[in-house]
Amino acid sequence: MGLFKKTKKHVDERVVSTQNKIYKEAYIIAMILSFISAVVKSFIYGFSILLITAELVIMIVPALYYGVKSVYLGLYADEVELQTRISKFPMSGKKLTLGLGVGVAISIFLGVRSSMIYGSESNYIWYFIIVFFGAIIIYIPCFAGLMALRHVLAKKFRKE
Repeated sequence: MGLFKKTKKHVDERVVSTQNKIYKEAYIIAMILSFISAVVKSFIYGFSILLITAELVIMIVPALYYGVKSVYLGLYADEVELQTRISKFPMSGKKLTLGLGVGVAISIFLGVRSSMIYGSESNYIWYFIIVFFGAIIIYIPCFAGLMALRHVLAKKFRKE
């Protein structure tokens, strides 16, 4: 009967490449909108994981899926090899720098938020400084370590 048989279609690489670019842009837009929604909700209603659970799921699950799938298919190893040929700055250094940047950005966000919510006119700056440095101490090792660990694990488990 052939009801469930797939016939091979002729595909144009240009069309597939353009579709992939559009999908990538749509993914980025979804991530940005989810992030903005989570930030706005936490400023308006206060920070509660229950309030931003949907946004966190929308941001984390596709990123985890892409990371695991790209390592499993060997795409990450190919990307690292290509980047190593092009740039003098190694991929592990880029991942570490990204982790540092994310840690600093979260620390600034938490410092500003805490100083706005809990600070009075005379001690806005002190609230910011205390929360900023406390968050730096917590988040930079976490994010930098996670980014570097992902890179090391991806190199270890890549398909050969």
